[in-house]
Amino acid sequence: MAIFRDGIKVGKHDIRISATKQRAQGLLRKAKILKDGKGREPFQKDAMGDIQTIRTVVGMGEGFTRPVNFKCAFKMPRGIDQSTFEGESANGNKWGGNNSSQVKAGTLDWRTHIMNNSTTTQFKKRYDQANASAQGMYQMLEGKPKLKREEQKMNLYCTKVSIPDKTINTALPRQYGAPFPWPQGVQYGTLTTTFYCDGTMHIKNYFDAWQKLIWNDLTGNMNFYNEYTASFDVHTRTTYAVGGVTADIAPKNKAQEWAQDLSDGIKDVTKRFNDATGVEGPRDGSQSQFKIPTVDFRENYGVRIYECFPSAIGSIELGHDSASNVATFDVTWSYLKWNTFKMGNLGNRSEVNLSIGEMRNEKAGLPFIEDLPQELSGPLTNAVNQGINTSTFSKASNFLG
Repeated sequence: MAIFRDGIKVGKHDIRISATKQRAQGLLRKAKILKDGKGREPFQKDAMGDIQTIRTVVGMGEGFTRPVNFKCAFKMPRGIDQSTFEGESANGNKWGGNNSSQVKAGTLDWRTHIMNNSTTTQFKKRYDQANASAQGMYQMLEGKPKLKREEQKMNLYCTKVSIPDKTINTALPRQYGAPFPWPQGVQYGTLTTTFYCDGTMHIKNYFDAWQKLIWNDLTGNMNFYNEYTASFDVHTRTTYAVGGVTADIAPKNKAQEWAQDLSDGIKDVTKRFNDATGVEGPRDGSQSQFKIPTVDFRENYGVRIYECFPSAIGSIELGHDSASNVATFDVTWSYLKWNTFKMGNLGNRSEVNLSIGEMRNEKAGLPFIEDLPQELSGPLTNAVNQGINTSTFSKASNFLG
């Protein structure tokens, strides 16, 4: 069994080199990473075949999706793009703007759109207040790209959302014998989101303005469909390690004790390597004035809701007996359809990067890799990634003996 294999071209000949499993184990024992001599325990294969099978299947599925780990990205409808008043001139009032909505300037509709915050400019202000964003930048390693975290207010305040169902409506025609189902149409399920009320009530004001954008309650007129419809995305997420210092936990069993000894041995070899080459440790010195987060989020499944608008905004329950609760309200959406990312013409990599079936760990997230110098961590990280993708990590003892 070869641990690694590579080759070079010498003229017309392809010369390949490899290291056997026994040779690799011998090198690790000489480096005092594995136990040698009488203290070395022989590898014993356990008899828990069914449990290992289940763990393998769960590991290939990367665990389970938790309903609490989700993300919503809300987009703003177009609004009414009408002309703007820019002052008076000798020839009369001066108007600017594109007026793509073709609203006659100075009319009742034009004035009430401003009063209802339905114009594109004013509605954008409502949207920016309700969906204010903040981001942080963290420097991971020297020469590495910075980690960027960005969160939107409406995403954080959205406490409940569902990925709606989709039903294929069928009929039961009968030609000869028993009737059989025959698809005739598609019906999409209802969709409701729940929001926490922020202290400034910007989110509630935004949805109130959106409903006024649908129906002008001052004139009784309905606005155009493309002016008040938008879309939003719903994603399920997983977490992956990005850095930070883990807690020092005392070993509780032989496997953990062996892992700690292995880590200590790699640290000792790394220190000797750094001393011999005159290079300081990979994490010496301050990297950032902010603490690097230990985990980050990655979207692994998502849907887009097309041409939606808030058809119903729920009530806000108030009362003296709810002093410790947070006020919430529901928004019921009407929409055209929804579609899954990475299917059909939705979700190329420039639009959203879903991580499905990938080993989502950086250098500091893998055991023992963080102890290696920068020159060795990259190749070994790729090797461990390939090993974990093809088998469970519990089978790593097959390599280490």
